[in-house]
Amino acid sequence: MKPLLVRTLLGVTAILSAGSVLPASAQSPETPRAVFVTPSTPAEREIQGVGENAIDRLAVAMVNEVRGALASGSAEDAVDMCHLKGLSTEGGSLPGMPRISAVKLTSLKVRSPDNTPDDADKLALASIDRTMAAGDAPPKILLQRVTLPDSAPEWRVYKPLGLTTNCLVCHGNPADQSAALRAKLHALYPDDQATGYKAHEWRGLIRVTVSEAPTP
Repeated sequence: MKPLLVRTLLGVTAILSAGSVLPASAQSPETPRAVFVTPSTPAEREIQGVGENAIDRLAVAMVNEVRGALASGSAEDAVDMCHLKGLSTEGGSLPGMPRISAVKLTSLKVRSPDNTPDDADKLALASIDRTMAAGDAPPKILLQRVTLPDSAPEWRVYKPLGLTTNCLVCHGNPADQSAALRAKLHALYPDDQATGYKAHEWRGLIRVTVSEAPTP
């Protein structure tokens, strides 16, 4: 049986149209040009695979930590385990993942200001939101190329995240939370938007930035 969070990742497929970009009216000379890419070359498929494998590893580690915290202590003990806070990209990559230079959880309803989507993230979130609003299944994975003038492309891989019942301890109805948990969440996240969810709802995206493979 697959680990719990792998099952909660919304593993459904859809076809992305290559060339979906930030509207020209929203761009300036310093605004990233973000393009969704349907992998058509070995290099693009390889980048997507590296990103997807990294996301699955990170997701499993995160959910195991949360489940462990809930099993051994109170809900308040699990709060600090939910946003990959312990990860560091010092030296330019994640430990054991030399091609992953950044990782982020982001959403249309963020809990921590650190997770606020940038322009390219917003494009990915909006794409998922439109798809689901139309009653269609969200994509399993998004590959995005982000560029600034005179800069090398940045490759991002996104994967939608769904909520398990464990997630609802901190992201469900505040009325169902203990006073101690509500107090801790408010102290840590006074502008918290990420409440009121139900099980299996779409929570947001986990994103990794993947460097291109070295030239042989």
